[in-house]
Amino acid sequence: MSTDEPVVRVLVVEPQQADQRDPATLRALQRLGKGARIEVVHERDALRRLLAGAVHDCAVVDERVGAEALPLLAEAAHAGVPGVFLIRTGGDAAAVEAFDQGARDCVRAGPDFESILPVAVLDQIRRVRSERARNEADARIQWLENLSRTVVEAIPTALAVLDAVGNVLRANPAFSRLCGRSVEASAGRPLRELLPDSLWSVAEAVWREAARGNGAGPRFAKGDAAGRAFDLRAAPLSEGRSLLLVSEVTEVEDLLRQVGHLRRTNEDLIQNMNGAVLMLDSTGHVRFANPGALELLGDASPEGRDARAWIQGDTGRDLLVAVLERGERIRGVEIVVRRPDGASAPVAVAAAPLHDEGGSPRGAVAILQDLSELKQLQRQVLQTEKMASIGQLAAGVAHEINNPMGFVHANLYQVSEYVDDLTRVWDQVRGLRRAIGDAPATPELRRAAELFDATVEEVEADFLVDDLGKAVRESLEGSERVRHIVQDLRAFSHQDTAERTLADINKALDSTANIVWTMMKHSVKLTKDYGDLPPVSCYPMQLKQVWMNLLVNATQAVEQRMGAEGIRGEIRLHTRAEGGSVVVEVTDNGSGIPPEVRERIFEPFFTTKEVGEGTGLGLATTYTLVRRHGGELSVASPEGEGATFRVRLPVEPPQGGSPETP
Repeated sequence: MSTDEPVVRVLVVEPQQADQRDPATLRALQRLGKGARIEVVHERDALRRLLAGAVHDCAVVDERVGAEALPLLAEAAHAGVPGVFLIRTGGDAAAVEAFDQGARDCVRAGPDFESILPVAVLDQIRRVRSERARNEADARIQWLENLSRTVVEAIPTALAVLDAVGNVLRANPAFSRLCGRSVEASAGRPLRELLPDSLWSVAEAVWREAARGNGAGPRFAKGDAAGRAFDLRAAPLSEGRSLLLVSEVTEVEDLLRQVGHLRRTNEDLIQNMNGAVLMLDSTGHVRFANPGALELLGDASPEGRDARAWIQGDTGRDLLVAVLERGERIRGVEIVVRRPDGASAPVAVAAAPLHDEGGSPRGAVAILQDLSELKQLQRQVLQTEKMASIGQLAAGVAHEINNPMGFVHANLYQVSEYVDDLTRVWDQVRGLRRAIGDAPATPELRRAAELFDATVEEVEADFLVDDLGKAVRESLEGSERVRHIVQDLRAFSHQDTAERTLADINKALDSTANIVWTMMKHSVKLTKDYGDLPPVSCYPMQLKQVWMNLLVNATQAVEQRMGAEGIRGEIRLHTRAEGGSVVVEVTDNGSGIPPEVRERIFEPFFTTKEVGEGTGLGLATTYTLVRRHGGELSVASPEGEGATFRVRLPVEPPQGGSPETP
């Protein structure tokens, strides 16, 4: 899917009057994340244009639209878009009327409105997508049934189903043309009366062989004066019935091609369906499973196993009983499948019973759609929204800090000049005091000099002048460091561009390290060894995210080991150029990575932290961003000696573009 294409589309129908609109509706829907496109309309024509122009996942209609609210809700339902009705003042009667007009859900505007509305919309999105997937599967199955029926009706081979005594029970149009009688006229009549004599003797032989339970044919016969050659075959069916096939020899090759094509088409459809297909017998044991089912169930040979072995919970088992024993059809029901390795996966199930010719149940066909990616997508949308909010907050805080720090720094600089001037004045005052002490003075001047000396000694004026200058200089240095941190934070929070640009990797790494240093400086020693690097064609903000994740990961590893062993933490940054690539290494002397989890650290949602302390997305995101640049991310972690994460990036983009995913 393109990164510009929304994950979901939601229509919002609000009142035309601005004073009647509720901003809480849009705030609630914005919780769906950046992947959701929210489109607002106020009248029917605009709604129709949007419904006709794109596939929408949900429509939210506000009761305050007035008399048009329910007709607009019906318009969305008619277009196949599930509707959620926002009840403002109406009660249960308003909800009943909304459901009559096609609403899938009603949400009352209450204290928890902003939390309930996105949940209701997500629920409808899940349902409508499940319905669409189910409808596609049903359409494919119906297409196969129609295709099989069409082939039987249009096939040039004459087909007839015979009973145990040789009467025709069913016949296709080709058999009717062969006999010169209509399909209706052929039913119930002996085969001997319908076939010409030249065909009857051969047909009787193959039919009697089939009636004994054996396949018969091919047998050849001349069927008419024109010298047409016929191929006759027969096969036993259930309940003493037999199938007779009569075809011209000249058409056999074409018939075989058509049958082969039909077989391959059926196989391709089932084998390549975007979902798991299971054929079950009447006891619930698997008779057939397509590759999608093998992958979903995590079993290379499920044939013969009871399907209940994979179903977790009583709900799924009850559904299986409903299909196999009561002949019910199941659509869009979510259950949990448990694999042999202990992993579980949520799936949407559509199941239908299978019957034999007598109408007796003989099993079921089930189509299972794995919902793991959809649920993971929901989690990623929420995580993306969270990270975006954090970035916006960081940029806002940096901006707010930058303004007051500007005049604080300017005032401190001015104060430092004042201190220099005051120091000069103090030097003159001390010279004046010495001059007064050496020259004859009046009693008043002597008393003033003594009072001056006492005050100087009491307040330690010489120390104050010297220490004031030192304090101002240290404050200037501190404010300058804060300004650099704020600038780095604003640069880190800057929105990335859609195009690659040339960037200084050392500068990007150092800027990110300055930000992380505020959280590590009390417990970690940071060593930098930057080599001369050429400019790299990259997405700078994405690489800053890579350095941030690696530095935070290293800091946490060091702090974990320090807490346990009380050692001095150290993180080393090293960069160098190698051929057409640059290499960045982040090394720590932390707790290291155990061998049993080292192969999984780049998997999404894999984490060794306690619940609530990590999402398992940091290193997975880092791996994905490095691969997008055509680079490589590796880790070396000797047991008990910390870890080194090595990023290798090409200076120029790889030919053919960079992979978006690993």
